[in-house]
Amino acid sequence: MGMSYKRAWSLVEEMNAAFRAPLVASSRGGAKGGGATLTPEGRQVLDAFRTLEHKMEQAGEQEIATITALLSDMSHEK
Repeated sequence: MGMSYKRAWSLVEEMNAAFRAPLVASSRGGAKGGGATLTPEGRQVLDAFRTLEHKMEQAGEQEIATITALLSDMSHEK
């Protein structure tokens, strides 16, 4: 994702604090290791976001194509 582990967890903590219920549940490491999972509320927010994202892409299809056509080719920069 192009960010540090600390930055990612900081963002997770911010999201959890911003919503009425946590979006991500985490467990500390141990013999089997720790981890993180979406809570039911997290799944609901993610599903709603993906739906919104899809609607915006459809509604802005022409504008996205216009902007994309104006972009320079940056494939040589990587």
